[in-house]
Amino acid sequence: MLKHFPLSYTLQLACLLTALGGELYAVDPLAAKTMVVYVSNSPDSVAVKDHYIAARSITAVCAITLPDPTAIELNQTDYNTYVKAPIRNCLVTEGKTKILYIVLAYVRPFRYLTNTGFLALDSYVADVWDQYTTQNFFLVPSAPHRYFADNQNQGNVYLPFQTFEAYRASPRSTLIYSVWRLDGATPAIANGLVDRATTAMNNLTGAVCIDRNHGPITNLRDVSYDAGEFDLFKAATFMNQAGFTVTEDTNNEEFGTSPAPLTCPSPAGTPVAFYSGWYSFNHYNGAGVFNFAPGSIGVHLDSNSAADPRSGPNWVANALLNGITVTSGAVNEPYLDGLTRPGGLARNLLEGANVGDAFLRNTRWLKWVIVNVGDPLYRPFPITGKAPFNPPAPTSSLFLANRQLVGGASTTGTVTLATIAPVGGTAVTLTSESPSIAAVPSGALIPAGARSVTFPITTTTVNSSFVPIITATSGSTTVTNTLAVDPLLSFIALSENATSSARPVTGTVYLNGNAPPGGVALSLGSSDTSAATVPPNAFIPAGLSRVNFPITPVSVTAPKTTNIFATYGVTTTQSQLTILPAIYSALFGQPTINTGQTTKFEVGLRFPAPPGGAVVTLTNSNPTAVPLSSSTIVIPAGVTYGIVTFTAGSGPATATVTATYSGDTKSDTITIN
Repeated sequence: MLKHFPLSYTLQLACLLTALGGELYAVDPLAAKTMVVYVSNSPDSVAVKDHYIAARSITAVCAITLPDPTAIELNQTDYNTYVKAPIRNCLVTEGKTKILYIVLAYVRPFRYLTNTGFLALDSYVADVWDQYTTQNFFLVPSAPHRYFADNQNQGNVYLPFQTFEAYRASPRSTLIYSVWRLDGATPAIANGLVDRATTAMNNLTGAVCIDRNHGPITNLRDVSYDAGEFDLFKAATFMNQAGFTVTEDTNNEEFGTSPAPLTCPSPAGTPVAFYSGWYSFNHYNGAGVFNFAPGSIGVHLDSNSAADPRSGPNWVANALLNGITVTSGAVNEPYLDGLTRPGGLARNLLEGANVGDAFLRNTRWLKWVIVNVGDPLYRPFPITGKAPFNPPAPTSSLFLANRQLVGGASTTGTVTLATIAPVGGTAVTLTSESPSIAAVPSGALIPAGARSVTFPITTTTVNSSFVPIITATSGSTTVTNTLAVDPLLSFIALSENATSSARPVTGTVYLNGNAPPGGVALSLGSSDTSAATVPPNAFIPAGLSRVNFPITPVSVTAPKTTNIFATYGVTTTQSQLTILPAIYSALFGQPTINTGQTTKFEVGLRFPAPPGGAVVTLTNSNPTAVPLSSSTIVIPAGVTYGIVTFTAGSGPATATVTATYSGDTKSDTITIN
């Protein structure tokens, strides 16, 4: 059975062909559910838009006009005015529930400057109706979007694939979109993404390269950074099952650096169809390492992997230069949990998904830092899937209803075997690596005619995190999964990691779960109160999982560092804060001038002036020689410097002017000839 459309409908649609450049392409029925957004005052954007709508027979087109089409970022006001509002209008015109995919045709702004930092503009367009969230999250969104499939790789648990179209038609769906951009160093590269996708449609071939770095998978637990290792391991497993030649490296070094293979595959020659792995921060090591096949797909687990899709040393820009067809990355510092997960991505593609569905289904958050580059309609394998993923054969698995919980809470595990239990049932032996932390029954029985059984897991209160492995064994079959048991107190986040006495900081204490009845009383402190002070206590009401508190920096003449900490019971967490002098510099325009000559006195702040501006007081040792135009400098909000001018009086003379702001002072001396 086809996963997207009735067979008769699919065959009819496949017969609708459009001639393009002498070649024939089947019209994808999802083209009618795709809207292209382009910048009307950018000729390059217009050209890429024209190429895409011709290649894919797109009819829904949305023009936006930007004040500066070359800018890499937009602030919230400009985003709302020039992007959000016009795209909303276009969606209303086209049918906002009809459109599934939004393609940004060579649209330069890719970053969105919010009050919490740089995020991805594309990721905000994905939730343009604000149904996923109305917040700008400081660290990460508090919940995944509803189309996300939270698979458990170590436990071999994968949610059945659901097309994005089917999800959007379901009663509990939110009105979100799969957003993509056609981009790269040049418009020709952006157009090439479309051309290579149509060339490889339903028939991606080549080798697979998986770059792990933590050694044998049997030594790892499916938590923290090792969760990325399990994702990569499963991507390799699925691609191998589908008949691809897979090179899976486990060295800490990346492909291209010994002792890892210097090329992938090795020896070089076969084009690479699928890549995923760990790479160095904001660095591409693939030049000469990968020969990307037409239709190639690559996911890079790294910070700033899409720092700029058009230039710089980052993965995305350089993978596009070297011929990759589909990729994704983060425009800022990400959390591993929010990067596109390669295990589920590979599996969904092999099940017949297009990249627009597969990437969204395996990317946890929206309104965050991820951008996807390529054609969302590109389907590398037939809609019916690639054997043995059409559908996947039954497998054994161990599902944990909650893989991360606060000590003292309970959850359940479910063992599923590949075969149906015979008369009398199938016995399963259960063990916990740390029974005093996470207890399980000694065994369970799968009833006759069934494939699975559910069992309880209870945990005890802990003062630090534990990650015991739960194991289920039946005959020659063993399945495992990792349970994370955490203390209630999680961590402290600071709105700034460095500040001055002029810029108060907000601290946020996070819990690993919601506060219990009666709430949570926290003790707060600063390791150096000569650098910053905090209230002695904070309280998190029952049912909530975080609380903000003020941090007051103290004026310093030299940098100081303090640890801001929170304590609950015997558990303490802390975060480091650096306090810097408020004034960065105070200098005359010239150290020596002549009588009657005009110059300036300039004050530079360490950080931009706060709302309302900064008032810097000036003390002048010789007003006759240096008649300043003002005894203060008012530096506007968001600006880091201000000046006063003067015309030198009679010399010879010297004068020292001292700038004072937020308890900090700096001086400079000038000579009048």
